[in-house]
Parts: sequence; C-alpha cells; structure tokens
Amino acid sequence: MYSSLAKEISILTNNDKLSSEFHICEVGYEKCRSTKPTEYAPINYWVLHYCVAGEGFFSTPFFPERKITAGDFFIIPSNCKNVYYPNRDNPWQYRWVGFSGDLAADYFSKLKLDKHNCVIGNAFDHRIDVLFQDIYDEFKRDNLFRTIASSFNLFDTIDQINLKTNHLSQSENLFKTILNYIDDNMSENLSVNQISKFSNIDRTYLYKLFQSYKGIGPSEYIQELKLQKACSLLRKSSLSITEIAYETGFSSSSYFSKFFNAKLGVSPSNYRKQFIIN
Repeated sequence: MYSSLAKEISILTNNDKLSSEFHICEVGYEKCRSTKPTEYAPINYWVLHYCVAGEGFFSTPFFPERKITAGDFFIIPSNCKNVYYPNRDNPWQYRWVGFSGDLAADYFSKLKLDKHNCVIGNAFDHRIDVLFQDIYDEFKRDNLFRTIASSFNLFDTIDQINLKTNHLSQSENLFKTILNYIDDNMSENLSVNQISKFSNIDRTYLYKLFQSYKGIGPSEYIQELKLQKACSLLRKSSLSITEIAYETGFSSSSYFSKFFNAKLGVSPSNYRKQFIIN
C-alpha cells in the first residue's frame, strides 16, 4: 500500500527559514531494519512521526515506553532526550516532519501533544499518509508556502481525530478507566475479581469489554502488559531479576523466570544480555 516510500530512507532539510515563528525544517521517511534501542540526544525542534506499517517502541524521560503500531502518531518534543526503535520481528516504517519556531510548541499543545503526552493512537487512514507525502513533495520542490499549507491540513486532521476521541461512548470511557487502573496497579498481582470490583461490573461484562476492545481476555492482557514492562526493565534498568519480578506483580523470581521463558523462549538474564554493549 505504501509504494510511495520509494527508498529505505530519505531525509530532506531546509535551514532557510521563511519565518522565525514557524518553520518546517526537515521531512523524511524510513523503512527501518531491526536495531537495538538507542538513546538520542535532544534536538532544538519538534518532530512529528506517523507509523505507516510495522511496529516499534518510543519513550522519553517524561513519557514511559509505548508500543507504536501502524496508524499511531508520536512526537519528539524539542530539547528532549528520547529512545525509539523498531520491533525486531516486525520493523516499522514511518514518515516524519520537523517543525521549529517560537509557535511550534503552542501549535502542538493545541493538538494535545507535549512532552507528557507524546502519542495519538489508532488513527490509521491512508489519507494521512497522503498528507505526509504532500508535505514531502512540496518541501522537496522548495514550495515553502505550500509546505506550510499542507502541514496545517495535517494539523487539522489530527485535531479532528482528537475531537472524535473526546466523544467516547460510555463503555469506551469505562474501559479506558479499567486500563488505567491496571497500569497503576501492575505491581499488585491483580486478579480479574479485583478489576471487576473496582469497575463495579461483573466478570462476564468485563470479559466482553476486553474481547470487544482488545480481542483477548483480561488475564491475557495483564500477562502481555507484564511481559512488556519486564522486557523494558530488563533492557533499560539496573534492577535485579528478583526486583523486576516483584515490580511486575509476580510472587517470586522463579515463577517470573518460568513465565518469561515460556513466552519468549529465553531466560530473563539471557534476554538482558542481548542489550548489553561490551
């Protein structure tokens, strides 16, 4: 579908500012290969990414690691350290546009994007890919006014996505509250009964919500969340295996190791070794 990504990577830059208030300084795209996580130094402009295929991971010191999938936007705030990398088994492809100027932060704030809120999810639409392509094409032709116009078309599309998100149904709001509760209590070894009690619904309806919005049951979701958090801590923290086990809600390190090995086919310690640079 994304035949417009003609090469594996393309980066175009322009430091000849049309305005000090708002300027598109960089555009590009990349079909990524599997790489180890890398921490990138802060840059003095904002970069808006759109994942068009595959999966990856993104985090900053102010924003915990988040899995990014096709249809997700993520933003690198100006002057902010960041880590992002492709999923090894399904590397992502993404487009990006870099914005500088005094008004850039204000514009992104109006789109509900800042250093504490870096992702807009579930916006998959081929028309968004076309908008990024328009920005890229006009930038390449050095049509600065059209580049800015295309950028504002993209901003308007994101704004409309936010408006739709703000009009969630009652069940969607309830499910979002449940997911936040699980995230906040991950280390407590949550049970389905505890979640049902918290949300004041019976187990049957809880299962129905998870099947509707996630396609799996609550227990499976919690297991996947534990696994993601454990992988992140093994890659990025100096916590011991036992400490990570308790941090992710396991009753013992031996049970954690058994669970981890069953899911990924490798022990926690050997998984960690893959990310240690000698």
